[in-house]
Parts: sequence; structure tokens; C-alpha cells
Amino acid sequence: MSAKEYRLDAEGIRKTIRAIAKTDGENRMSDRHVKKYYQNHNPFLWITRSGIDHRADSLLSFLNTVEKSGLSPVHFRRSQIERDMRRIRQLSVGQDEVSDINAVYARLEYNLTKAYLKYVSGQYFGFVNPNQLYNKLCVKDSDSLHVTYFHLYDVAMKHPSQEFISKCINKIRHDSVDVFLRDVQPVSKLYQRLCTRLKEPSLTSSQRMAVLCNIERCRWRLDDYPEDHKKHIVVNIPSYTLYAVDKDSVMTMKVGCGTNNTKTPLLTSRIHRMDINPVWIVPQSIAKGIVYKHGYLRKEHMYILDKKEGKLDVEYASYDKIMSGQQHIVQEGGAGNSLGRIIFRFPNNHAVYLHDTSSPWLFSREHRAVSHGCVRVQKPFELAVFLLGKKDEDVIEKIRYSMTADVNNYDENDGVDKSQIDRDKLIHHLDVSPEVPLFITYYTLYPDVAGNLVEYKDVYGYDKALYNELKEYVGDIQ
Repeated sequence: MSAKEYRLDAEGIRKTIRAIAKTDGENRMSDRHVKKYYQNHNPFLWITRSGIDHRADSLLSFLNTVEKSGLSPVHFRRSQIERDMRRIRQLSVGQDEVSDINAVYARLEYNLTKAYLKYVSGQYFGFVNPNQLYNKLCVKDSDSLHVTYFHLYDVAMKHPSQEFISKCINKIRHDSVDVFLRDVQPVSKLYQRLCTRLKEPSLTSSQRMAVLCNIERCRWRLDDYPEDHKKHIVVNIPSYTLYAVDKDSVMTMKVGCGTNNTKTPLLTSRIHRMDINPVWIVPQSIAKGIVYKHGYLRKEHMYILDKKEGKLDVEYASYDKIMSGQQHIVQEGGAGNSLGRIIFRFPNNHAVYLHDTSSPWLFSREHRAVSHGCVRVQKPFELAVFLLGKKDEDVIEKIRYSMTADVNNYDENDGVDKSQIDRDKLIHHLDVSPEVPLFITYYTLYPDVAGNLVEYKDVYGYDKALYNELKEYVGDIQ
């Protein structure tokens, strides 16, 4: 080891690492942390005077499997790492800038750390941030100075932090890298099934893209998962299907979701209340087109709600007041109401809900992107019964009665057609206790009730947008 070509120079290695970092044009979060680590003169992580630490072999064993989940080894500089590890172990070094032992050590140290942080961050949190992707996808409004976007992704999830990076570094220094690399693998049950699908040789390029995009969705580390709850509801937009799960029992129904211009946001919440025969406050986007159609408004059982004067006849509607929020067009609850006979409410930032519909014919259509963002459900009564914590037959009968009673001809204040209504059976509001978790998701490959993976159309174009960001990590699918 006293031979010149094998002599190690720690400071020379550090200087070379800093030069490599300076010319490294990649600037992802993990790349910035790598550069910062070596700029601060921190200890080497993978190399010693005796050669390469065994932890590097653990990392390389995982890098040798990245193709199984659709990742490109080029992104992790795997070939360069393999060549340099072989050079060190075979002492196949020389005097030129490429094969000089200190240059090899420096390149290996830098590339191992770079690959390691990219891999663990990507596998644990995902390689694409859905908040940045989806919430800057569709322009809501713009002018010469500002652009605002529709908020389409509102799911609580974890993101890499300085604390996580420090933990990753400490795992190399003081812990088992092999165990940690296993711990950062995605927790979704769907992940392994999709990785298996990726092996199928008959996949077309479009099918492969769909698999890769759904694998990436499985990497996102959410704060809450459907599998964490024995009773929950999942709405998957591409399949236009609602899955109501209670332990081993699954009830499915068709749904209608937002149009491409008024997309249903992806979110996680909890259903806490049911309102039967709800009124519908017509959105401004619709109200401005019908404000002076008095005959239509009366036919649809609508009235004007003025902030100062209260309930008014439709002839008192004012376009300016409606657009400024001083007035609203309101549709009475009951048969023919656009929300149907029941609405299922849950906290969210988008004023969207699950609800019945006055247009049940839509469920005969294959493409059901029809709403202004809410989710219309095919079996509202069955869903109401599912949500009940205690299946009280008296309560169930009252829900059934309230959803069919002719409430348009009944007024609690003056008792119109009182003889036709059994007041004791009417329910207007019902709390859901315990609250039922709701997950509105977007998977273009998703298991059906029998457990078979089914491919669905990319109705909002999210796969295409996701792949444009993901292809840096997975390479060309052609």
C-alpha cells in the first residue's frame, strides 16, 4: 500500500468530491442534501483506508432490483458504482483522472451517498410530489401578474425533511443499512401486485405507463390508509365506483364524478352527517345563467335567499347581487332536487359531498364525469344504512320514508297537505356515529371485488401528467 498508485489522500478525496458536487447539475431535494453534506466537511460514509464498507454492498443489492418496480438504474448511477467498486477491490487503478485511486474513492463515496438518498427518499415518499403536480395542473384564473390553480389534491401525507435525511445518514454510520432499506419499501398492498404486473412481457407502452404511474401512487406515504379501518368508503374516480367496506363485506355502487373542467378533488375525510331532502344552493357558475328565467326557477322549486331580506320570490333576483354573494338561488328539498333525496357530508376545503341525484339515468352511462365536483351515488338508501353505526330498524324505516315522502307539498310552518305526511316519520338530519373514513382516490389500475386488477381510462389525464414527471426516474417506456 506504500506504492504511489495505491496511496490514499483524504484531503485530496474531499477536494475531488467537492469538485464533483460543483459540476453535478441535478438539483432534487436529495441532491441538495448530498452536496451540503460534503461541503460541510463531514466524515466519509462508505470508504475507509481498507477499502469499501460492507454497507455499500447492501445498498448495491437493492439498486440491483430497481427494475422490478420500474425504476431506471441509470438514474442511480448503478453502472458507475459497480465499476468503481470493482476497481477498488481488484486494485485496478492507474494514474489518469478516471482511474486514479483517489478519484475512484471520491466518485464512489459521492455516488453511493447520492444513490442511497435518492433511493430511500423515493421509496419512502415517492419520486414525484403529488401536491406540486396536481395542484399546479389546471389553471383556475390568470392575469399578467398572477396565476391561480384548482386545488385538486388534498390528501394528508408525509414528505422528506431534514430530520429524515439526518436519520438516513445515521443509519449508515451506526445502524444496519440493510434493515433500513427494507423498512423504507412502500406499505401499500397494491404495490407488490403492480410490480408483478410489470413483469408481463405482453404489456403495451400505454399499459406499462399505467402500471408505472400506479406504482408511484403506491409509494406516496399517506397519513391514513383504507386498510387501517375495518369500516371505510373508497371512491375511485377512474372506475366510477364506490366501495363500502365493513370488515370482509364489500358493497359496491356506481358513481358520477366531476367533469374535466370541474374535477372531483382527491381527498381523505370522514363522513359525519346525513341530511335528508337537503336544499341546494345553486353555484354562481350556474346561477348566473338562469337568474332571470323565472318560469324555469319556479318549475324547479327554486327561490331567492337574500342576506338582508330572507326568502324572496324568484322575480326579485338580481344578477349583480347573486354575483357579489348578497343573494343565492336555492332549490327546495324533495323530489327533483339536484342533490337528490339525501346528502352525505364530510369536512373538506372544496364544498364537495356524496349525494343522491335527480338524474338516475346517468348510471347507465360508461363515462360518468358529469358533476360540478361532487360525487353522485347510485344506491343512496343502501349507503345511508351502511353508514349507521347501529342498524336500528325504526331509524332505517324513517330514512326510507323521508326519502320518498312528498315533502314539496308540505310546509312545517303552515301545515300544507299535512294529511299526506306522517310528521313523526320525517328525518331531516342524522349524525354518523362513529364517523366513517372516506378516501377519494385516483387509480387507473385497481382491484375489483373479486380481487382482479382492472385497467380503467385515465379520465382526468393524471397518468399522462404523472408520467411526464416520473420518466426522469423510470426512463423511456418505448
